[in-house]
Amino acid sequence: MKLPIAIHTDEDYDRAQQRVKELNAMPDGDEKERELQALAEAMLAFELRRDDADD
Repeated sequence: MKLPIAIHTDEDYDRAQQRVKELNAMPDGDEKERELQALAEAMLAFELRRDDADD
């Protein structure tokens, strides 16, 4: 079982963005889509937490 992706810092977010670029350069597949979806959800959650902290 794989662990969910969690983003806690701006550095984690930057690494996630880099991973998205790497994945987009790879051939399509189920594993790629699952990882992209997990990254998207983690990045969105981080952005929402960051926006709430700014308010």
